[in-house]
Amino acid sequence: MQHKVTVATVCGRSYYKIINALKVMNLQFESLSPQEAALSDSKVVITTKDEAEILKRKDILLDTDLEKLPILMKAKILRCSVKFCYSDMLIIGVDPGKRIGISVIYMHNEIGCFVETSPSRVVHLISILIDGIDSKKKTVRIGDGDLYMARHIATLLKSRFDSLVEIEIVDEWGTSLPHNTGKNRRGLRDIYSARKIAHRNGRVFKSIQPLYPQII
Repeated sequence: MQHKVTVATVCGRSYYKIINALKVMNLQFESLSPQEAALSDSKVVITTKDEAEILKRKDILLDTDLEKLPILMKAKILRCSVKFCYSDMLIIGVDPGKRIGISVIYMHNEIGCFVETSPSRVVHLISILIDGIDSKKKTVRIGDGDLYMARHIATLLKSRFDSLVEIEIVDEWGTSLPHNTGKNRRGLRDIYSARKIAHRNGRVFKSIQPLYPQII
């Protein structure tokens, strides 16, 4: 994803904080003064709260937004920079196992990938993404390679978001890299599988019913 961002501040401390964050996110940027940015046709402008008054634009992101999870800022930048997209769907692919791969697809772009080792950390991260990214439809697709863990993660997410998020259990067959490839370094196989899972339709997950009826 190569959408140019305009950095509009004369505050040295804020400037370096902003450009360092953009470099980490692998986003191109240009630097303008707030006065120049006010007259430009830039789609995405990042500045400080005080200098935002000079720009007098609605499509402004503040440097304080960078203090949050960087992927949330990346999603905002993508949404601001794309005039039209026939689908703003958020899809999160999860490859459960000893190392849990996560791939985040937003508006047809992978905006982030992670490797976690704890199901609780995965649920926490996904919850932040679901709450923080603006999208008409949000889907979490979880591989069935470790079915117990997949159902555990799905149940926790379902209990929190219910109908706000569609959760699918995906057949993992063919999503893993061959063991003899040169890309089997730590975590890469898990991320690769999560990407494949994110792009594959699965079975809609519904809350697991208790094995025995409750006695009232």
